[in-house]
Formats: sequence, C-alpha cells, structure tokens
Amino acid sequence: MKLRSIALVLTVALASAAAHAQSGAYLLMDAQQFTQEGVLVNPGTHSNTDRPWLFGPTYGIYYDFTHYGTHKFKTGPLALGIDARGDVLRANIYGSQIDREDGLFSLRVAAKRPFRYSYGTYPYLQGGFGIGHTRNPVRSYYNNNFIYQASLGIDHPLHGAFKKFDWRVLEASVGSLANYPTGYFTGNGGVGPNQSNYMLTISTGLVFRLH
Repeated sequence: MKLRSIALVLTVALASAAAHAQSGAYLLMDAQQFTQEGVLVNPGTHSNTDRPWLFGPTYGIYYDFTHYGTHKFKTGPLALGIDARGDVLRANIYGSQIDREDGLFSLRVAAKRPFRYSYGTYPYLQGGFGIGHTRNPVRSYYNNNFIYQASLGIDHPLHGAFKKFDWRVLEASVGSLANYPTGYFTGNGGVGPNQSNYMLTISTGLVFRLH
C-alpha cells in the first residue's frame, strides 16, 4: 500500500475519533533540504555529499487530550496530544527526479493559551516516527526506511469569517532515515563510505480547527 494511502487511513480514523475534541486538520507547503553523505563509492576529488531541495505538501490531523468524557485533564498551561501526517516531496536533479513520501505518527505538546511576548501565537513541539518511502534520481525502485522527526512550530488564530482557521506561521523540523542507502551510482543502491543522511524542513500553511 502506498504511504499516502496509509496516511489517509490514519487521518480519517483520527478525524472520526477527534470530531468532538480539541483537534484540527492541516495542509502545509514544505521546503526540505535532504542531505545525503556517502553518495559516491570512489569520490576522488569530488564532494561525497548531496543536498537537494525538495518541495511538496504535508497533510495531517492532530488531537489534543484536554477531556475524557466529562473529565478535564489537569496539564497546566500545556495540552498533550498526538499528530498523524503524510507528505509528498519531489525534486529534479541530475536529469531525473528524486521522490520522497513519508507517513509519521507523533506525540505533541502545545500551549493552551498564548505565552507572554508570543504575539498571540500558540507554540507547539512534537516528535515521532514512521516510514519513509524514497527513490533517488538514479534508481528505478523505492527504499522503505524507518524515519524519525522532531518539529517546533507556531500557530496564529485568524478572526472574523476565518475564525475556525489558524495560520501555521512556521514549522521547522529535523529528521533522518535509518539505514537509508545514500549511494547514487552503484547498482545495488549504494555502498559508499561513511553513509548518513538528515532532513531539514521548513513549512507553512493553514489549520482548520475541528473543535
């Protein structure tokens, strides 16, 4: 099953459970720098690191645990919750296309009210894991790898006719794919020396509050 289908199932299931709670659905646009080290088996005088920028949407839903039935959780100024999301990212390099699709499940901590000096914004922090579905520009197949990611963001409520929406002003994320073969020009998908990878992602978009 494609990762976008898995993410959609998670989103629908979570939406059904969260329909009468502190929850929201969102659509973001991402710019991700995907750093891959060890892309060449014999780099010689060439750089052995590639850092393409990928672009595409992230879609997901969150649920904050503020109540259970009529019981209100006492978590002070913070709300604890969960987040399920998927993303589809693309870039054209070396005359071909690099494709990335992720499905992630995270725990999140969000402010119940704006902090002092936060200019009416609601900060949040989350971290989680999932599956990354990646094809580099010289392969005809995808690699599926464990992915972990941490994110920090801020939401700003809109007003008037758009009072059910928040502007996700900024979300910054860092993550990595476990055991991902970064090699570009090897027949088996990459056995270059000192392989590693990490992803830096900047996002912005809209949140629709379901509660």
